[in-house]
Amino acid sequence: MMIDHVHWLDDLPIQDLDLLNRLTQYFDTIESRLREGQGWLIFNADRQRSARITNLVISRLSQLRPLISYYLAPWRDFSLNAYMHEVELVARANAEDATGNDKIQHEYRIAKRVSEDSYYLMLTCDVLVLSGVTPQHPHELRYFDLVTEGRQRKRLPTFVVTPRMPHELHEDLHTIDPSDTYWDRIFRRLYRTSLIAL
Repeated sequence: MMIDHVHWLDDLPIQDLDLLNRLTQYFDTIESRLREGQGWLIFNADRQRSARITNLVISRLSQLRPLISYYLAPWRDFSLNAYMHEVELVARANAEDATGNDKIQHEYRIAKRVSEDSYYLMLTCDVLVLSGVTPQHPHELRYFDLVTEGRQRKRLPTFVVTPRMPHELHEDLHTIDPSDTYWDRIFRRLYRTSLIAL
């Protein structure tokens, strides 16, 4: 069993071995990291690398429950919640309900409650883990900005794991927002409060 484990580690690139060591040290001193609001900004994490990182982080965090709360949000789920929070429910709130259909109103109430619950958890959990971060739409940027700003204000750590390199992520955000307003705010916020790995 130990041989398989060592062999698995031998197959990892040196950057991943270094990151695993750094993450282990992070979790060995998790209380002070939480007090400092220190999270992670991990670039260049393709699907396989992202899964390894996320599994390790969630495994370590689950050992710390109930003392430390966490919330895992794969980007697909984050994006869906961003759409509900920033587009669909806003449009719904601004539109008069001409249908009078009780079933539709009930479904929107459920969607609103789920969206609000997710948003509340992302803002208040001790550690938020966002994996596969690949913004493609303005509502995702607005929501990403909102969540990271709220967490920074409360000094709560956020793990951001993205398949993109820093310049690629910047290009993605610049395509959505040519003014770079969101990139400047989000990156500055994460850079000040996160350990960084490529």
